[in-house]
Amino acid sequence: MSAVSQNSLFLGLNDDQIEYVLSSMTEKRFLSGEIIIRENSTGNTMYLLKKGEISIEKELIPLIEGYKPGPDDKKMIRLNDSQNIFFGEMSLFDPTLKRTATVNALTDTEVLILKADDFEKILSERKDIGVIVLKNIALKLSRTLETSNIELSKMITAFTLSLKL
Repeated sequence: MSAVSQNSLFLGLNDDQIEYVLSSMTEKRFLSGEIIIRENSTGNTMYLLKKGEISIEKELIPLIEGYKPGPDDKKMIRLNDSQNIFFGEMSLFDPTLKRTATVNALTDTEVLILKADDFEKILSERKDIGVIVLKNIALKLSRTLETSNIELSKMITAFTLSLKL
């Protein structure tokens, strides 16, 4: 539990509260090379990286009929279990939302899965936990939005400069 309890999802929870959340989660293993989440798919599960290394890949260029994206048309981030991450959290709020990236297992990987129904149960039965977990998810989404805004700003600036050349 010690490595898992360091995950940013659990920031501010005591050991008993962490145990309660963990009891609502299931463990799943992925072999190296397996896809955990596929971009543009839908789902109702959030993942907590317990062990292993993953890549998060996002298509940078929208698919145009007949266009085949190459390796340079993706943004890739490599993460491992020492970084205490969770991903797929938006699906807990709306299972019709499209996944924003593909997540691949780069090594044999273990994740903990929280399904939307179990998340709702935590929110209704343990408001003391729900408030903290919601805050932690909101913090992650805020940071992601801030990073996206900065990247978008850089792209717009580069595009504007290229038009002036």
